[in-house]
Amino acid sequence: MSKRKALGSGLEALLSAKTMPTSEPNVEDKLDQSQNKIRSIPIHEITRNKNQPRQVFFDEALESMAASIKERGQLSPILVRVVKDGYELIAGERRWRAMQSIQEHSINAIVMDVDDTESALIAIVENVQREQLNSIEEAEALLKLSKEYKMSHDDIAKYTGKSRSHVTNILRLNDLTDYTKSKLIDGSIEMGHARAVLLLDPATQNSIIKQAVAKKLSVRSVESLAREKKSPNPKRTVTINQDTVSLENKFSEYLAADVKIHHKQNGSGKIEVKYKSLEELEGILKKLK
Repeated sequence: MSKRKALGSGLEALLSAKTMPTSEPNVEDKLDQSQNKIRSIPIHEITRNKNQPRQVFFDEALESMAASIKERGQLSPILVRVVKDGYELIAGERRWRAMQSIQEHSINAIVMDVDDTESALIAIVENVQREQLNSIEEAEALLKLSKEYKMSHDDIAKYTGKSRSHVTNILRLNDLTDYTKSKLIDGSIEMGHARAVLLLDPATQNSIIKQAVAKKLSVRSVESLAREKKSPNPKRTVTINQDTVSLENKFSEYLAADVKIHHKQNGSGKIEVKYKSLEELEGILKKLK
């Protein structure tokens, strides 16, 4: 398997000429040109990529990787680029850290000729593809692609190999408070808890999540609490049931949008779907088709 293919089909799409000016060699060409130029580089000359989306590294996983490298050697090179004071990582930070932990002096690397934007894109997409990020790290990484690099949800989905609904749902996690994010990262709550409070104001969001952590509330219980806070109609709060809340969340998850079900006692009702942009509306319509 070629090194380019090993990086994943989504990254290969990212490296295509569609994302780079055609007047200059694109990143795919640069990677092809670098395939046979694996160098052994002193580890201390390499610095961390400032655009690395991964913030949490588990000791156990690093120890396992370090043990594997010690026994079998470094099976795949990292990607770096030349900077003023040496080299900067593009992709492969876990391998770099693992090699440091076993006190290796050098590491095999492919040196690429890429600019800041290309380096950042490769770092983000490579991490998202390999599923090394927790949900919040992924949300922040995708937000960076959306805001700083002006990529649409469809483009992000294509380049990362994820579904468009997954991209939209993950991006919504950026609306969570720092407290809720921290509890999701450390495993105190599940994704369902976090999604249930997404549309609440920060104070209410924190209050409900604190209750969820302290009392070990189920996702359904949190959904019910959140629904009560969101409903401006006291009578509706009384009549709404857990099944309706569950259906709302299933619709929201599938459509990647906020959905409210207005169910009447006579059995009739209506479904309200909210969207924040025409792009999001287009994504909803594609789902409905």
